[in-house]
Amino acid sequence: MVMPDLEIVCVDCGGTCYPLGWFPEDGELDEGTVLPYRCKDCLDRWDVVIGNEGDGRPD
Repeated sequence: MVMPDLEIVCVDCGGTCYPLGWFPEDGELDEGTVLPYRCKDCLDRWDVVIGNEGDGRPD
């Protein structure tokens, strides 16, 4: 599985979002794990759900 970045771009304002709480140190995440992010500019929360690449969902 592909690990998400430590920083992602906020869809609403274009700011930088950072993970809330923990982030796995060993780089291994189970499918279906939800990683919450918070935008430093607009404070919106975004949840990234870990899944397999090529699982049929569009990018």
